[in-house]
Amino acid sequence: MESVDGFVGMNVRRIFVRFYQVLASKRGEVAAVIVFGFFMVQDFRALFHYTQTMVLANLLSVVVLLNGMLLTGYYALLVWIYLTRSAASLTTKSLPAKIIALAATFMPFTFPMLNGPAQPSIVILMVSSLTLLFGMIFTMVALGTLGKSFSLIPQTRKLVTSGPYRLVRHPVYVGELIAGLGLVVWAPSIAKTVVFLLLVGCEVYRALQEEKLLAEAFADYPEYASKTARFIPGLL
Repeated sequence: MESVDGFVGMNVRRIFVRFYQVLASKRGEVAAVIVFGFFMVQDFRALFHYTQTMVLANLLSVVVLLNGMLLTGYYALLVWIYLTRSAASLTTKSLPAKIIALAATFMPFTFPMLNGPAQPSIVILMVSSLTLLFGMIFTMVALGTLGKSFSLIPQTRKLVTSGPYRLVRHPVYVGELIAGLGLVVWAPSIAKTVVFLLLVGCEVYRALQEEKLLAEAFADYPEYASKTARFIPGLL
């Protein structure tokens, strides 16, 4: 029992030491930890509230619950990545690339404010929820595979070519766009569609900027890129 308590205590101390190191660093992780930690707590609270009123016999309710769990887990994973990742080997010097990357990250948060006036049917809600579910699962798998190499702005740490990266070069962005499409379908409007198209453009630009850094940092990246689609296997 003492050994178990000692093991737990040692790991807790390591977490606090690492957290202190992040706070003391100048790499900007602390801001990301605070922001994503806030979103994680907010989503967890909303998820807990939803479970108090949901109907388990309702398939749509179950799908919405799964989406809520995945979204909370997504932010928790981002917090963990930013707490444990190492320094980047290369970082873009382009201010527009940094701004657009950050804009693309937070643009989907505007979707609920841009909902159309019409009340969607059950069929539309189900299609939207399933699209969002698929996008979130794909994003989570890609993010888990990328791990500590993830960054909001274009940076390089390690070349990842396994998992969903064998299918496309930017699976995190693909998953996020699929999830974003699900949010658009939920209650479509012209404004929301315009923002989604802007999001697509931002993600494409973001991907291109990342590829420049990856080609500079890793000699084998051009070969990987020549064999792997950017976003859609066999098409793009």
